[in-house]
Amino acid sequence: MPNFMTFRVLSYLFLLCTLVSCGGSSSSTPESAAPSETPPVMTPVTNVPSIISTQVNTQTVGLYEKIEWSIDANAEYDNPFDQRDVSLNAQFVAPDNSTVAINGYWDTRQGWKIRFAPAQVGEWKFLFTVTNTAGVSEASTGLFTVTMSDKKGWIQPASQISPDYSARYFMHQDETEFYGIGHGDVFAIFRDTDTAAKLLMRLQTAKENYFVWWPQFYFSIVQNSYQHYNQRNIDLIDSVIEQTAQADIKIIFTIWDHSQLRDSTHAWDDGRWNNNNGFNQLTSASDFFTNEESWQWQKNLYRYVIARWGHSSAIGMWQPVSEIDGTNAFENTNAWHQKTNAYFAENDPYRHPITSSMAGDKSWQEGHEVMDVLQVHIYRDLLTDKDNTRSDAKIIESAAIIANYTTNMWNSQNKPNWIGEFGVINNLAEQTRSAYPEVFHNALWAGLSSGAAMTPSEWNDFSDWGQVTSSMEATLQVFSRFVDSLSLAKWSPEQLTITHPNNLKSWGISGKDGGMIWIQDIRLIGQTITDIRTQVTPYDDTSIEVLGLIAGNYQVTPYDTRLGVFLPPSIIRCEENSPCIIAISSFNQDIALTLARL
Repeated sequence: MPNFMTFRVLSYLFLLCTLVSCGGSSSSTPESAAPSETPPVMTPVTNVPSIISTQVNTQTVGLYEKIEWSIDANAEYDNPFDQRDVSLNAQFVAPDNSTVAINGYWDTRQGWKIRFAPAQVGEWKFLFTVTNTAGVSEASTGLFTVTMSDKKGWIQPASQISPDYSARYFMHQDETEFYGIGHGDVFAIFRDTDTAAKLLMRLQTAKENYFVWWPQFYFSIVQNSYQHYNQRNIDLIDSVIEQTAQADIKIIFTIWDHSQLRDSTHAWDDGRWNNNNGFNQLTSASDFFTNEESWQWQKNLYRYVIARWGHSSAIGMWQPVSEIDGTNAFENTNAWHQKTNAYFAENDPYRHPITSSMAGDKSWQEGHEVMDVLQVHIYRDLLTDKDNTRSDAKIIESAAIIANYTTNMWNSQNKPNWIGEFGVINNLAEQTRSAYPEVFHNALWAGLSSGAAMTPSEWNDFSDWGQVTSSMEATLQVFSRFVDSLSLAKWSPEQLTITHPNNLKSWGISGKDGGMIWIQDIRLIGQTITDIRTQVTPYDDTSIEVLGLIAGNYQVTPYDTRLGVFLPPSIIRCEENSPCIIAISSFNQDIALTLARL
């Protein structure tokens, strides 16, 4: 997020009552004890635990759907949130005899739970055990059946689904492709009286399939204590994830937004370390990144997050930290990030992709080397005056800026990449200065045509940065219609080299069976938004030369990026090691092409 903005911290009590019953549910299980300011001394345990009974919500579950057990265990322990004290573990045996290890978790209201999403049809076996410091219980075993469903499963880089597919784009477990279309609405569920249902409805209307969320900003799991989790906040996160899965939308699930790990000693403004992060009872914001006891409790938290929500296809990616240079990590930035990234990679049985970020307008090579999905943020580079956040935006130039950052990530690593945050102040009340939807439009198309795996994630908040407008929704709908015609993960495209007239810009990607190109008219570069809107004239018929297309015949289909309609196609032939000439009919502002190899 832009580090020069000011947050309005809003009360969330009303929304908790809206999304989660404020009264809670009746249970004989007591609420967690009040947090202690020092790590407790564990009581010596002498009795090996045992599992008394297990109850499952269904004996037959659909493929990639959730199945959940409640476990009644007889075990001695001091803290059910400390895996060193007690842990519930499961091993699932698939029909092909492969195994999946899953951790259980403690729910303060409902006791021990295990959640699982199977990835094979047929009869499965399970073995549950409880471990404490005295030993391991005898296994509780059983069977359940998995049937076909209409669910697609979680996403991964497509090469992890099959080596025949691209490492740069995403695919569901059922081999349907996922090109991320969305934006950053990290607070959206909590604006005024908004709810998850309202947000998801807006996303579906705009044809979006992901959003970035910072759940701990308002609903921190460790709000009051690092060693006893906030059940009401957890219940709300449960509700959001469940609704998001039902809507077939993905969450970029952020573990730590920068404000949670920053105190007043940081060059940015004081963060939320002292009033929203229970780890402040254990260590300082700076020692959080190096203290060994802090790391043990971080592992407890990450284990809990994976155990409770890892099963869900709504988890698009884990984001261990957003804008790590906005935290007190300082000289420990790379060491802590590598350790945390590795924990998720090694302990998430579903192997959701992992991404993290630094703040705007910089690369993070050390981070990119270990994360699954490369990410950068762009703010000041989009402004005519980088030192003045209220200066005019670079409207037409924004496309080249997005494309250049994307190309740099593409050339750096053979992994998916995206612009995790970008934007300029949205002057909704002053349309003569508002850069939207133009900058938004250019970012979407430039990101796609230069090789991003997801749309750049435009920043939204409560104040200057605004919210997605109806014109931006229309832009997303038109963009989504075009993306539906592509199969990037299966095509395994490479970037194209394109020669064009001086007053055009163009980017493109193409693989074994097809690709796409986007062409932008830059004749009004440097003009005000009013001039750009009023002085647009059609660009006359022209042509471009393309290097990098596999030899053969292609059907070239133009797409009007403003109206959202495909235009009559033409057939061209490309020869090996020679530029391919593509004729371009007259267009307004920009035009996209699909390339289908015949």
